[in-house]
Order: sequence, then C-alpha cells, then structure tokens
Amino acid sequence: MSHIDNNDSTTTTTDDISQCPVSEEARLEWLKQNKSGVQNDNNLLSTEREISGIPRTGEKGTNWIYPSEQQFYDAMKRKKINSHGNEFDMKTVIPIHNNINERVWKYIEQWENLTSNDKLSLTSFKGDSKKITPRAWIRHYIFGMDLPFDRHDWIVNHSNKDNNSSYNINYVIDFYMNQSNNNIYLDVRPKINNYQGIKRRILKILGY
Repeated sequence: MSHIDNNDSTTTTTDDISQCPVSEEARLEWLKQNKSGVQNDNNLLSTEREISGIPRTGEKGTNWIYPSEQQFYDAMKRKKINSHGNEFDMKTVIPIHNNINERVWKYIEQWENLTSNDKLSLTSFKGDSKKITPRAWIRHYIFGMDLPFDRHDWIVNHSNKDNNSSYNINYVIDFYMNQSNNNIYLDVRPKINNYQGIKRRILKILGY
C-alpha cells in the first residue's frame, strides 16, 4: 500500500511504495502459492494500481492504494530483496499481497465489533520479519511450532460519531505458512500495550 490519494492514481511515489513491507522470506512464500501462474514472456510490467478496501486515516472518503507491478518490483530492487526472482514474479506476488492485506483488514474489523456509528481506518503500517512477537516466540521455543515468515504492525484509528471519540489501536500480524496445504495463515490481534488492546483481548476471551 502507499500514501496516495485515490483521486490521483497516476502519481508515482516510489519512496512511499517502499514503506509496504515485504521481506525476502515473504516473497518466496507467496510465490509458492501460484508459481504455475507466472508467465515468462516479454510483456512489460503493469503500471495499473488497485484501490484497496482499507480506509485511510485523515483522508475523508479515500482508501489506501496498492502499488502497481512496476512500482512493487522497483521497490523490491531498491530494498535489495529481489535477488532470487525477476519482474515476472510480480504477476504472482501482487494479487497475493493485495488479498492478504484485505484479509488482515477483515480480521481487524471482526476484532473491533463495529456498529453503524463506528468508523475504522488505517493510520500507518510497518513490517519487520526479523522481530519475533512474544506469542510467536512461545509457540516456537516452548511448543516447537514453526516461526512466522513475516510480521506486520498496523496502527488503526477507531472513531465513533455518537460520542465524538477517536483513538488509535495497535495491531500485530504474524504470517505463517501452512505446510499441509501451502496456504498462508494470519494471526491478527490487538497488541496489549494500552487499555484498548487489553480490553479487546479480554472481551474476546469472554466471547464478546
């Protein structure tokens, strides 16, 4: 995703594109999803961009916009995480990347238990595949489960027009590869670094 108004889909901001975190491990895992779909031909990478279903905080009526195949490829080259692939991989990576972000947002909406007067939007995001969450650490080093191949942190804004409230909630996402069916499993949950995160975790345990 990138910081671009959806009213100007022709604008190119490669510095913003690079903020969409994709590790080498994540790219390789995503390519496993549909390797047969990659066509090694001479077609140029697409510059078309898809508008996400994720509202952007502070921009009324606008959503985040996913990078095009060309922008994604350029960003990965600049970040030096495309050493084992080529531009044609983007035809596989882009659909998976976009679908996963939409799935993450759906999980966050479930956590937030929205009413008609609530509004949810994404403020910012970052990724760090090398930083292991406490839950992932326990799953791996105590119970012997696989480590996630990627980790994202999203800051989400929750506002309510009835009581004129607005606050941020931090979410953490661990990405796992299901070895049995080669699908990606997402562990999405609010961080327990503030009252709102703790509140949602408790309500979840209680079945709300």
